[in-house]
Amino acid sequence: MNVKEHYDSHLGNFYSWMIGDYETLVSDNISFFDSHNMGDGKGKTAFDFGCGNGVHSMALTHLGYSVVAFDFNKQLLNEFRSRIHGGNVAIVETDFMDFEKHLSVKPDLIICMGDTITHLNNKSDIELIIQKSCNALNEKGQLIISFRDLTVPLTGTGRFLPVKSDDSRILTCFLEFYDDYVMVHDLLHERENGTWVQKISSYKKLRISGEEMKGMLTAAGFDVVSMEVISRMIYVTAAKKPGLDNNYK
Repeated sequence: MNVKEHYDSHLGNFYSWMIGDYETLVSDNISFFDSHNMGDGKGKTAFDFGCGNGVHSMALTHLGYSVVAFDFNKQLLNEFRSRIHGGNVAIVETDFMDFEKHLSVKPDLIICMGDTITHLNNKSDIELIIQKSCNALNEKGQLIISFRDLTVPLTGTGRFLPVKSDDSRILTCFLEFYDDYVMVHDLLHERENGTWVQKISSYKKLRISGEEMKGMLTAAGFDVVSMEVISRMIYVTAAKKPGLDNNYK
């Protein structure tokens, strides 16, 4: 099953429950952007790749950005739309790999957060979206990517990861490690009419290290500003090198 099918048939139905309180996540992201000198978005445009239910996009609108948000999952986008009340957000329902088809303005900031980048088909696609982002950004534009480092394989029972549970749902992930990717099996037990029902779906995540990501960004025309680990996720902030035109290779 590919990533879109996995989200459409399975994960999109409980993703928002899984990640936690919406307003807290928005507040946390406001603090993140502000602490990385991106707190003043007035007059600026940001693109959000793989926006999901919009926790990153909403944070950016609170900071004054006009946001163009890209995702392919209807469930999460419908939730996002229900939360927009006058916010300066344009939602584009598409695979963000095709974002340039909807490019009407040059963004000052592009974000691809929440482990979205590892959902791509292969590392060549990561290199491609990074290059496209560099070409699309305004001079001095910035790119933020966050992802989970899966380069160290888990073994045995360590491959079973309890994610979240309450009185009506229990979510566990089982990971199978291969050379370049991990198969993620989402096992959801959900109480329906007094009976626990098991629902399982699987998809692939790429294995990429922080150093690999830094190399890809540098090769595409970025200067890496920072790389840090927050809650077991790697966050990389990069700035477009001065003087690059849109034909940079």
